[in-house]
Amino acid sequence: MVKGGEVCVVIPYFQRSPEPLKRALDSVFAQECVSTPFVLIVDDQSPFSAASVVETHFQPQSEHIRIISQKNSGAAKARNTGLDNLPEGTKYVAFLDSDDEWTPFHLDNAVRMFDSGCDFYFAGHKRGEWKEDKFSMIGFDPASHPCMDESRGLHEYRGDLIVPVMQEHMVQTSSVVYRLERIPAIRFPVDLVLGEDEVFWVKAMRLARKTGFCRHVEVQMGRGVNISQGGEWGSERALQLTSQNMLYWRRITDLLPEERDLGPLQKLRIRQLRRNLAEIFLYRLRRGADLPMRQFAACTCADPLWLFGFWNVLFDRIMSRREGKPR
Repeated sequence: MVKGGEVCVVIPYFQRSPEPLKRALDSVFAQECVSTPFVLIVDDQSPFSAASVVETHFQPQSEHIRIISQKNSGAAKARNTGLDNLPEGTKYVAFLDSDDEWTPFHLDNAVRMFDSGCDFYFAGHKRGEWKEDKFSMIGFDPASHPCMDESRGLHEYRGDLIVPVMQEHMVQTSSVVYRLERIPAIRFPVDLVLGEDEVFWVKAMRLARKTGFCRHVEVQMGRGVNISQGGEWGSERALQLTSQNMLYWRRITDLLPEERDLGPLQKLRIRQLRRNLAEIFLYRLRRGADLPMRQFAACTCADPLWLFGFWNVLFDRIMSRREGKPR
């Protein structure tokens, strides 16, 4: 088995240019106050190979990098492949998407929290086009959680998991680091396109004796290939993502059967998604756009009752017209 450092970074890789991975790896090898991490890149049959990026830009660090190639299977399977091939001596596992970057003290902060008894760690994150970081966007208040290190913004997380993690996406993949010994066997569901990471986080945080986080932004999210983003309102891509989201929420209580508080949130999200689907299809019909029958069938397979959303939307619009309200 390949030997590495205490921290192993798992990077699922599928990009069409070298720049995203180069920036991601630069941020890994720029980490301060920790020994050089070991990097496992799982090349998911990427159009631009990971090997060419490493050979061109990271020869000096090549002994700390291993590339595993697999048939294109998606990010969840790629991360699982990485977890199944961790090098001997790994104590902590960190995830980094191939188009994201870390700030220099991300791993150092995580290890400090592990030294204080935490088993799971996450941090603030932001996309370049966002006006605020994610914690600010969802109204997450770090001050309501015990502060472990004020100068570094480190806290112990206490409180509800379901709404912040499952609905508000408080935990971002590239910010996660965890203690392998405490959380050795969890894997990502490979039959989901959306939400597989949230399932992992909830399971892992339940196993952790304590969870720590940094209130500061430690992950700058990029704009590389991302199958869970994109799609303007009314587009086929928006329909595809909405139907995939429906599949996820229909299955969530089976994936997390021990989470009794999930039921009300599941019902709320399914009602919202049914309405979203109906509004998108009606939007396309009003504008004479093609009705994508493949997406129509996928939505119906995921949740046949979504068709009742048409009547709800039409009824609301009729009532709005009668009351003189704008549609």
